[in-house]
Amino acid sequence: MRFAGLVLSVIAGALLFSHARAWAQTGEGEVEEIYVARTLRVSRVVPSDYCAPTKTGFAPALEDRLVIKSITTRPENGRMTATNDKDIGDMHVCIGQAMDPTLLGTYSEGHIAGIPYVGVGDCRLVRGNQPEEGLLTHRCWLSLSGLPEPYVGGFLVSSSLYSRTPFGTETSPPGYNQAAFILVRLWKRRQP
Repeated sequence: MRFAGLVLSVIAGALLFSHARAWAQTGEGEVEEIYVARTLRVSRVVPSDYCAPTKTGFAPALEDRLVIKSITTRPENGRMTATNDKDIGDMHVCIGQAMDPTLLGTYSEGHIAGIPYVGVGDCRLVRGNQPEEGLLTHRCWLSLSGLPEPYVGGFLVSSSLYSRTPFGTETSPPGYNQAAFILVRLWKRRQP
């Protein structure tokens, strides 16, 4: 009798596991989408009316436009193998100095995979001239809103590196990836 119970438990577990895998692969009940990508700065200008303090909440110092590119990683270890696969979004960013000289107020509007967003947060200077002279590293965090249904919110975090070459993929000194690698988490309203 115990053997029959054990066999039924194994069969039930296998069925539940296979059902759960199929459910996860079809996206039924999915409440979160995650995107990992790269940004490239394509322009920087003196702030326009787009970056007005009444909109951003701070006095802007810079206005950037960036393109968001898909990346490729190795499934066996997660190491990145390609960084310029395809344009998957855009960012229009306003940046302003806060009281703390290592902190930048940040406001952004854009699209990721066709999904519009508004992002408000900050970027913090991590290190100057590291790992080499002429490089700046930042980390940024934006709370995302202004998303269409069924999205209810999300956030964007980045690891940024900027060189003396302000635009494009080439860095000075050479050999680095600029501008940022981003992780975007979008949450959906749970369906009944």
